[in-house]
Amino acid sequence: MKAVSYLRCSVVRGVYTLLINLSESREITVGHLGTRCFPAGYYAYTGSALGKGSSGLLGRISRHLSTLKNVRWHIDYLLKARGVKIELIVVSESLKRMECMVVENLKEGSGATIVVEGLGASDCRAGCVSHLLYFPNASFEDVRCAVVNAFERVGLKTLNVQGR
Repeated sequence: MKAVSYLRCSVVRGVYTLLINLSESREITVGHLGTRCFPAGYYAYTGSALGKGSSGLLGRISRHLSTLKNVRWHIDYLLKARGVKIELIVVSESLKRMECMVVENLKEGSGATIVVEGLGASDCRAGCVSHLLYFPNASFEDVRCAVVNAFERVGLKTLNVQGR
């Protein structure tokens, strides 16, 4: 996937979900969370980017897509693992933290489970268990639809859905 040239320049802040495919099950060490088993399949990681520059949407998503970065955040450990590919990025403009609402809506009725508690949610003020969801036995299209629908249920309009 090309870098985030598809983001409109006017979209500076918002919420995003990375749809990630892990080609085969593997153990991955996730910083202080330790070594965890990640089953093969699709994952959705949701975050917000409410700052400017590197803390805005373009900066945040560019970092996720980059292979040349210092591993700092929980999601970095997963994204640097062999066999991991970001297949889709769903983005919506927002000036408020909406990732918790998106994650909660995505969990409901989609069959998503939590593989690693705390991943991406260590600074979560809403008490989320994880901002990374796993979709056992789901197809790409199943997860894509679930993500877009979760955004819509919380009142977010997906501006750009890119991938594949």
